[in-house]
Amino acid sequence: MRRIFTILLCSVFVTACDTPERENKFFPLAEGKSWTYAVETAFDEPEPRTDKSKLTITNMGRSDFDGKETWRRRSDTGNEYWLRTDEKGVYRVASKNATSKKSYLDANIRTVIPANLTKEEKWSISTVPYFLRRRNEWPPEFKYVDKYRDVTMNFAIEAMNQTVTVPAGKFTGCLFIVGRAEINLWVESANTYKDMPMITREWYCPEVGLVQLEREEPTTARFFQGGVMRMKLIQFN
Repeated sequence: MRRIFTILLCSVFVTACDTPERENKFFPLAEGKSWTYAVETAFDEPEPRTDKSKLTITNMGRSDFDGKETWRRRSDTGNEYWLRTDEKGVYRVASKNATSKKSYLDANIRTVIPANLTKEEKWSISTVPYFLRRRNEWPPEFKYVDKYRDVTMNFAIEAMNQTVTVPAGKFTGCLFIVGRAEINLWVESANTYKDMPMITREWYCPEVGLVQLEREEPTTARFFQGGVMRMKLIQFN
């Protein structure tokens, strides 16, 4: 009788039965939740332009990976990610891009949000330039150049209890997380190579998750083109 009652409950409250035991309020992983973002990349001089698109990410539910409980997310561009949530926080353990037939374990834990929400908490992940490109070389995107495929970005919680307004609404009690990396680029004004900052800013809000993201990648010479990429939440289900 108890089993039948549980099945009935699951059929009525589906998300409650496919939700991590340690669901993190700043990064919900329950099956069926979905986020749609307006994405805008404003490229710097010379030849400035702005590219606009939309991105939808959907939670696909529990999907055990490497013998452990994970939670799968999928973007409408075909990329997939496997995440865990436990006493350490929320972190990514594997991914698959749209052109790959198989998924790959991450070499190291990629923390999204740590369990210890204090300004003293620090963590690092490897990243690549998202959109920084070369004008006269192939391939143009820096992310395909070997020396830029494993850039260390250091993260910290800069502020808590922030209020953020995006097209999807006004959200309070949000985390503000900043990541900083340095990439060695030719700086035309100095006529030399220098370490230049690449910065990520992320805002996570309770029971919603990521509502806004900004990424700065520097233009340092006429034959480079960088700028700022912004993602803002426009719909959450």
